[in-house]
Amino acid sequence: MSLQSKLFRGDAKLEAAAQVDSAHIVPGARGAHVGKIQQALIELDGAKIARDEIYGPGTAAAVLAYKRKRNIINTAYQTQADNIVGKMTMARLDSEMLARESKPTPPGPIPPGPTPPPDPTPHLNLSFSMTDPSIYVTLEGGEKVFPAAAIKVVEPSSFLGSGKIKWADVSYSGKYGRFKVEKKGVEHWVIMFVPTGTNFFHKGHIFFHPTPVQVFPDPKNPSEMIRKIVADDKNYASFGTDWQKFAADYLAFVAPQLGAAKKMTLIMPMMRATASQNSNASNDVFADRPLETIEALLKAARLNLSDLTTSTDPTDLSGGLATSSFSNGISYHANLFNRISGSGKLLEAFDFDSTFITSAHKDISASPSGPVITRHTQFENQQSISTAVHFPKARWDAKAANAPEHLRKQTFPITKVQIHHLIINYTFHGAIAGSRILSG
Repeated sequence: MSLQSKLFRGDAKLEAAAQVDSAHIVPGARGAHVGKIQQALIELDGAKIARDEIYGPGTAAAVLAYKRKRNIINTAYQTQADNIVGKMTMARLDSEMLARESKPTPPGPIPPGPTPPPDPTPHLNLSFSMTDPSIYVTLEGGEKVFPAAAIKVVEPSSFLGSGKIKWADVSYSGKYGRFKVEKKGVEHWVIMFVPTGTNFFHKGHIFFHPTPVQVFPDPKNPSEMIRKIVADDKNYASFGTDWQKFAADYLAFVAPQLGAAKKMTLIMPMMRATASQNSNASNDVFADRPLETIEALLKAARLNLSDLTTSTDPTDLSGGLATSSFSNGISYHANLFNRISGSGKLLEAFDFDSTFITSAHKDISASPSGPVITRHTQFENQQSISTAVHFPKARWDAKAANAPEHLRKQTFPITKVQIHHLIINYTFHGAIAGSRILSG
């Protein structure tokens, strides 16, 4: 008989385990089917385990405890319970989950006023208590491949000084994916990219995009400001076309530059506009247990985007972290910086041309100790920190033989607005190439 509970039914590996002895699920197994077993143990038995889809010692102990409480023993060859999920265990887990899912929720008091609309069908992975300590990271839509290709970047050796910048050609390849992070009933979206050849997952780089609400002067009336919603918070949960384009635009230039410079995971959290306005906002993916969340993300990248069978387990972030932001993304950046800068795990922070770092977020522009902070700016006179790197108009060599084609074809001088975008488009590689975090 096939499995009946919503959590288990239709899963080929679990269906097989319920019917065939050779398909038993044993310690060492990995995958979504293991995560479902972990979810059932958490809900049915109060198991204190993470839903990390790895049948490790903790999960094995939880399975054993579950079977002992229910005296699940095959008397044909056993005298005591074991830590394997076989036919008898799957049958018991399935029947208990079905009963749990079928139990009606008692109605609460009806508030005054119009009757509210019915609640949406609960998400299977969100049927946990609001105090659940688990952090669930799930790949949505499968892995995608960055093909090897050549890109133009600013040559790192030409960063310092006042002379014209030089250009370099680099190549990259790797895998990326969109991940859903679920914590305490709140969902977040994070894009991750793993360069080809990455085999150390105890370190990473976190890039914060600008807020999806952009404010800029009206070209027809500079004294008036235009507010443009690039990706609406209302559509965040569904991650619609605007959010997909927003993510793709930044991934397209950040990922290849990082991949060409360092072999480490890129984490790009897709942040709602409202998350930039409150350092303790519940819709900030790093507001709750930031370091544990980063570890869970790096582990998911290792499991889903790596071709390696063995690699460094990101359990202690001993390789170190780097963070960066661009423009008004500094708000998100500052939130995380202030939470983890004293942990010893954050080695450096980059600011790519944000005017806010000398005003609203001075806390990360003049840190006396801890992470090394580097600022890239188009303003020669903004020496907010000793490690500022300046890229004013006089330094951009658009006419160099190997400069990007669209710059070489340009007939008018580069403007400050263009420089603002050129910095993140072309200097990210050089900043990461000089990172304190080693490739090995």
